[in-house]
Amino acid sequence: MKSPTHPRLKHGRISAAWRWLGQPAKGIVCVFACGLPGIPAWAAESPPGLSDSIQHLWKEATSSIQFGGFVSQGFLVNTGHNNYLGETSKGTFDFREYAVNASYAIGQFRFGMQVFGQKLGEYGDDKLDIDWATADYQPAQWFGLRAGRVKMPRGLYNEALDLDSVRPFVLLPQSVYDARLRDFNAAFNGAMIFGNIGLKKLGSLDYRVFYGDIPIATDSGASDYFNNDFPSASLDFKMDSVVGGSLFWNTPLSGLRVGYSYNSFENLRSTREATLQLSPLAPLARVVGTKQTDHYGRHLFSIEYTKGDWVLAAEAGREEAIYHIGTSGVRIADTDFTSNYFYVSAARRINRWLELGAYYSYSRDSESLIGSTTVQISKQPALTQADLALSARFDISDHLIFKLEGHYMDGAGKIFDTVQNPQPVAGRDAAWFLFAAKLTYSF
Repeated sequence: MKSPTHPRLKHGRISAAWRWLGQPAKGIVCVFACGLPGIPAWAAESPPGLSDSIQHLWKEATSSIQFGGFVSQGFLVNTGHNNYLGETSKGTFDFREYAVNASYAIGQFRFGMQVFGQKLGEYGDDKLDIDWATADYQPAQWFGLRAGRVKMPRGLYNEALDLDSVRPFVLLPQSVYDARLRDFNAAFNGAMIFGNIGLKKLGSLDYRVFYGDIPIATDSGASDYFNNDFPSASLDFKMDSVVGGSLFWNTPLSGLRVGYSYNSFENLRSTREATLQLSPLAPLARVVGTKQTDHYGRHLFSIEYTKGDWVLAAEAGREEAIYHIGTSGVRIADTDFTSNYFYVSAARRINRWLELGAYYSYSRDSESLIGSTTVQISKQPALTQADLALSARFDISDHLIFKLEGHYMDGAGKIFDTVQNPQPVAGRDAAWFLFAAKLTYSF
C-alpha cells in the first residue's frame, strides 16, 4: 500500500460512530475477510443483467484495492544496569513490529486501514490492534476531510512511524519519537481538516487541524511516563480530548521544508495506587490518589532539507503542564512540569545497498513543587539524556533490509521507575552504550 505523500518517500468522544474502532482488530478483519468472498456468489444468483453489473463493479473495486505490510524483528542490548526500552541490560529480542494494511480510492474518496502489533519490552505484548482506519474526502487540493482513527500530525516523521524502509535508523531520535509512547502518539480517534495551499513562487503550505481523543491503557508506556514521578500503578488513565495541528512550508528551495506542530491534551488524569510514608515516623501505607492536569501542551519546530543522496533534519520541542496531585479528594501538591528537547540528524545514501546515518538527541525533564505541600514530598532532580547515534542500513533486496546502530548515552533520563521494574534515579548509570539491530521485510 502506498503511504500518504511525504517528501522523504523518494524510495519508494467525538460520536458513537467511532466506537467500532475500539473493537478487537482480529474480529474486524475476520468480518471483512469472511464477508467479501460471499459477494460474487450472491451476485451470481441475481438476474442476469444485474449479476453482470455487480460482478463488473466487484472486479473493478477489488482490482483497485492496494495491500501492503511489514514484519520486523530486532535485538537491543546495553552496557551497565539501566533497563531502557526493555530488559536491555541483559539483551532482549522483545523488539518487533508487524502490520498489514489496505486502501481503496475512488474519485475524491479514499479509505484505508492498518492492523498493527508490537512487542517492546513490557509494552505491546504482541496484541493486534487497529493502528489507523480512515475515510478521506478531498474535493480540492487545498481542502480535505479525514475521519476515523487518524494518524497524528506531529513533526517530520510521526505519520511515518511504521515506514522503516524510508530511513537508516533503527530508533528515531527518542527525545521526540519515544518508541514506548507509540500507542499514545501514533493516532487519535476523531477528525481532521487538511490540505495543500499553493503560494506560487513562494512554494506551498501543508496544513492539518484536528480534534478527537485517545484511549490510554493503564499498562502502556504513556501511563508509565505520566506516573514517572513516583513508582505507582494506574487504575485508570483518561483525557477529555486532544486538539492540535501542524503547518509546514514547502519553500521555493527544492527539498527544504520547515514547520510547526502543536497539540494539547485536555483534562489528562490518572487514578493511581502507590506505597508512601506519609510522615517520618509513620509506617508505609497504601494510598490511592490522583494526578491531573487541565492542559498538557506540546510544541515542536521542524526543519528538513533533502539534497541528492543527503537528508538533513532538526527538530526542537517543549512540553509543559501544571500537575495537581491529591488523595481522597484533597489536593496535596501542585507541580510544574517541563520537558525540553531537540535533535539534529544526517543521513546519506552511499550506494544501492548501503545508507548511513547519525544524530545527536537531547532531552531535559524537570518537575518542581509549586508552593507548600500538606505532605512531605521529596524534590525530583532534573533528568537529562544525551544520545549520540550512528546507524548503517543494508538493503539486502527490494523488500528486505537490515540495520545496525550504536548509541552513546550520557545521562539517566528517559528511564522509567515503575512498580514492576524499579529503577530509582540514584541507582542508574550516568553513561552507557546501547546497541540495536533490526531486520525488516516489507511487502
